[in-house]
Amino acid sequence: MRSMMRLELKSIGYWSLIKISFVVNLVIGFVIGLVYAIFMGAFLGLAGNMSDLTGMPMMDEAMPPFGILMVIMPLFFAFFGAVFNTILFLITAFVYNLTARLAGGLEFNLEEIKQEPTGYVPPPGYTQPVTQPPPPPPPPPPVEPLPPDVPPPSNDTDDDKV
Repeated sequence: MRSMMRLELKSIGYWSLIKISFVVNLVIGFVIGLVYAIFMGAFLGLAGNMSDLTGMPMMDEAMPPFGILMVIMPLFFAFFGAVFNTILFLITAFVYNLTARLAGGLEFNLEEIKQEPTGYVPPPGYTQPVTQPPPPPPPPPPVEPLPPDVPPPSNDTDDDKV
């Protein structure tokens, strides 16, 4: 059985957009900055080696070391990318909210699909077969009392008779 739902996105909340956008863009900016720093460090290292080979100075000696570049560039890209993209997304959300008020929001047709069991049985290596526990052992037979004319067994041993 399938049921249809029609939903309309009337507006986008600014505060939730700021939180999500800033965090996501911070992570993406850090990754992009890290990749940029690695490639730039490789390029600068190659350019330094080329100047050693040719004897012509291609780069200034006042260049910061590669380690500083590896720390500064990801942080720079993360922070400024997050701020810039968050502002850009806020402007986009503002324009969407104005447009949605005038012309209506985006409409979504969502359909719920109820899945019936497929009859798939996983291979025996994944599950243990369900077994019943063994039945309890039978109770011991009842002990019958000795007849009155039979004497009880004695614990006479040869060591006691000496």
